[in-house]
Amino acid sequence: MVVTAIQDSDNVLPITIEAYHLLYERGLIPEKAELIEGVIFSKMPKNPIHSEILRKLNLFLYKNLSEKYIISSENPITIEDSESEPDIAILPEGNYSKEHPKFAILIIEIANTSLSFDRKKAYIYDKGNIPEYLIFNLNDLKIEAYKNPRDGIYTEIKILSKDELFLSTNLAGLQFSFETFCKE
Repeated sequence: MVVTAIQDSDNVLPITIEAYHLLYERGLIPEKAELIEGVIFSKMPKNPIHSEILRKLNLFLYKNLSEKYIISSENPITIEDSESEPDIAILPEGNYSKEHPKFAILIIEIANTSLSFDRKKAYIYDKGNIPEYLIFNLNDLKIEAYKNPRDGIYTEIKILSKDELFLSTNLAGLQFSFETFCKE
């Protein structure tokens, strides 16, 4: 699977994160938007299965991770010229009240209609050296696991069947399958 940059048109005029924040503060950008490689994108609406898996994932992570991690859900993370709002980001302990986090240990997206877009976000996350990026592929009932970013490319990509366990490399003892959250 080849992941390409999102911005591939000469007709796009990118903006900076600072300009994005200013436009947002002035009410010119809708709340459900994210900045990806300097381009503003509307976020997709969530269907019930997306919301249910997100709730179950949050509960599971709160129960299974130590207090030295922050579980952030649908909040911004800033990487270079992007400010995405992943479904879940596991952050190192810290104070993020002055600026959005610039790093996460694990990012998780839940996707059906946004699958292609979320796959392209892997390019952003590997540039930001996010060690592990997961896509819960609702269409195929699989987890797409991206690991080990090196020089802007994830060196390990695995497609896990619905009953196959994801084993985190960076969060000791964290393991689950697609079936953990969705029995359908």
